[in-house]
Amino acid sequence: MNSGEFQAHTEQIERLVQRVSDLADDGARSTALELLQSLMDLHGAVMSRVVEVLTESGESGRNALAKLGSDPLVCGLLVLYGIHPVSLEDRVARAIEKVSPQLRKQSGTVELLGISEAVVRVKIQSSANGCGSNPDALKLTVEQAILEAAPDVVQVLVEGAPSSSFVPLNMIQPAAKEEKKYEESAA
Repeated sequence: MNSGEFQAHTEQIERLVQRVSDLADDGARSTALELLQSLMDLHGAVMSRVVEVLTESGESGRNALAKLGSDPLVCGLLVLYGIHPVSLEDRVARAIEKVSPQLRKQSGTVELLGISEAVVRVKIQSSANGCGSNPDALKLTVEQAILEAAPDVVQVLVEGAPSSSFVPLNMIQPAAKEEKKYEESAA
């Protein structure tokens, strides 16, 4: 299952929970929501135990847990149950570290400015200009890396994000035509 499929499943679950919440029959609604909560509690307890066993299993267990924690699908579940073994700050820092070489190839850099209440502030700088640089791509790359590593982030605020300097050709052509007309009439 890839992250897109995972997202589709979570959206389907949200729709079904809403349908259950909208049931007119109070008993049916209450029973369905209680069933859902019981399943979530059981699932959370099992996930907590898996984390505990891996943590207690020496270096190989901790390595396996680290690998699971960095998997986008497993990471989301660990965050959901509040048992991710790596702090939000560390996951965001690792995401930025991981994406930095890619940004450097595009003449960009990213700096973590801070994290407060699951809002991440970063600063993106780009030294490239012209056709080879794409500031929007830099921003998107950083946002995706952070949200994949830390699905509990509610917002990524990008400061200093360079704005695209691309000017469509049709915006330039009318001005060039007017300038040529002026030169011809002045001659």
